[in-house]
Amino acid sequence: MRCLVVLALLLAPLTAHADDCVPASIWRDGQRDGTVCLADATARGLTVIDLSEDWTPPVLGAAPDGTAPGYRSSYLALAQERFGDAGVDSRLAGSDRYFELFGITPTFDVVQTRLADDARHACHDAIDDTPLARAPQIVEESKLVGKERIARARALRADLDHERTRRGLADLDALAATSAYFRRAAARLATLEAHVAAIRSVQAHLACDGLLDDRPIAGAYTWQTSNMVNRFQRGSMILPSGRLDAQTREAFALGSRERDFRTALRALRERVIAATGLIEDGTAGGGPGTVLGRALEPEATWRVRGHAPLPDAAPDLISPATEVAARALGWLDARSTRIFLDELRETSPSRAVAVALPAAPAWHATRMQLDVEIDRGDVWHVRGHSVARRPALLLYATDGDRRIPLVRWPTTIGGWQKEKVEGDIEERWKESPVGRRIWRDLYVGPRWLPPRTTPDKELVRSTDDGYVLARELFGPSYRAAFGMVAFFHLVEDRHPDRVETWDQGIRTHGTGNLVSLGTGVSHGCHRLLGFHVIRLADFVLAHREHVRHGVTPTYYRRIVRHRGVFPVAIDSAGYRIELVPPLPVNVLPGRIHR
Repeated sequence: MRCLVVLALLLAPLTAHADDCVPASIWRDGQRDGTVCLADATARGLTVIDLSEDWTPPVLGAAPDGTAPGYRSSYLALAQERFGDAGVDSRLAGSDRYFELFGITPTFDVVQTRLADDARHACHDAIDDTPLARAPQIVEESKLVGKERIARARALRADLDHERTRRGLADLDALAATSAYFRRAAARLATLEAHVAAIRSVQAHLACDGLLDDRPIAGAYTWQTSNMVNRFQRGSMILPSGRLDAQTREAFALGSRERDFRTALRALRERVIAATGLIEDGTAGGGPGTVLGRALEPEATWRVRGHAPLPDAAPDLISPATEVAARALGWLDARSTRIFLDELRETSPSRAVAVALPAAPAWHATRMQLDVEIDRGDVWHVRGHSVARRPALLLYATDGDRRIPLVRWPTTIGGWQKEKVEGDIEERWKESPVGRRIWRDLYVGPRWLPPRTTPDKELVRSTDDGYVLARELFGPSYRAAFGMVAFFHLVEDRHPDRVETWDQGIRTHGTGNLVSLGTGVSHGCHRLLGFHVIRLADFVLAHREHVRHGVTPTYYRRIVRHRGVFPVAIDSAGYRIELVPPLPVNVLPGRIHR
């Protein structure tokens, strides 16, 4: 009976008529090995993986009556790169371009198109990546600083070349050997030119991917380049900083085909997770493993600073299952994956494949005893202190007398935030309340209702056409304040004759502010990376009873006055799913510093 709920959700759109046999191709060792009816796959020890273009994570799937969260259509538009059809996200989607960290994986047609773009790959292949290996970390600079560095390099090169020619020497190394002065001058030139050459290599790679919207200064790391590196980082699952650091340089040097292949493996991984009901990714223990020898995201997406591996933690089950699936389909590199996806378009209308995956762990069941713990880490009430122990969210499963840590992911707690108080802007401490709570309500496409204390200027953003209302913050949006999914923290008071619940406004949710997961704070809520909160929601729905109630009405009106006048009207809180019974949550005090 393990994981049957997830399998039922997966198969629901493919089995409209129970008496019909909807076939899936069986794959072993990169070869087709017959077909199986979807309804018979489990009995034959096979797992059906949905590779279709209209796939979404189960939390965004349809209820038995056919209704689905309204954001489903926007999710599909973004996954399929139909950016103009993404609703409130349409204005930002084209510039954001990559959405995996937010929880939206590209479809396999998108992946196949990238793999088949030979002109783009040839463009990347023609770039010399040697300067990237030699470069230090590079951060955004002004036009003046960038131009001055380029000018210094040119002038110093001209002076040294003149002196080398005058002395009849073969190269600058020979000139450097003549005196300490020229040795130092040659070293300065090498540093300057390595810096400029690395930036030019990066700019060339960005141009190959069509990411340079604004004409940059060649060799200068101004905002035009750092903003586009930010995009590239999201496409490589790197928490975006805009800095040209070591892991970003390594991602550029991987090559476009390898980067696209890793995207394909990540997309396959999310389909495998949905098909198996797994969440165990190794983060509570020694960390995730590799898939075909590849780490599919850097440590910063899952490592929580200051936390050691937990005893008896669940091992990484997702990576081995993904690798087994990839090998079964014959996905060993970019070329074999491209061939498979080319054939899939032509030969499999349902795009359902069946593979033999490892068995689910013994603690999996359709009704699991789960609980959540949020460790607040170091809590500094004084500004300016570094946090040695960051906040973490842990999910546990109880199996007999064992309490098994399934995952541990970086999250946030409250801190000092700006608020509007009687017309003035002040910094105030925003608490993340401790103690036992419950998750009863899960919202898909949640709406954020900004408190009256939220400064108006935080609710608008600048564009090429002037200032506009930042509608994406209110949701539904991958960039919403609550992301695409939010669990509501409710306080439960039990009385002899009744149970009362009340809401302090605290949520565990996705976020558009990706960098806050590594170093930042919130207004009191517990943020997760988008793909983590999607996995959490899918896992909870697969292993706990729940009821889909649909859209919850609300009423919110406000006039935002900053660089214009912008009315705000919100009539829906999002698509509500009730967990029956609620999931227990315990927010720990952490280490308090005053």
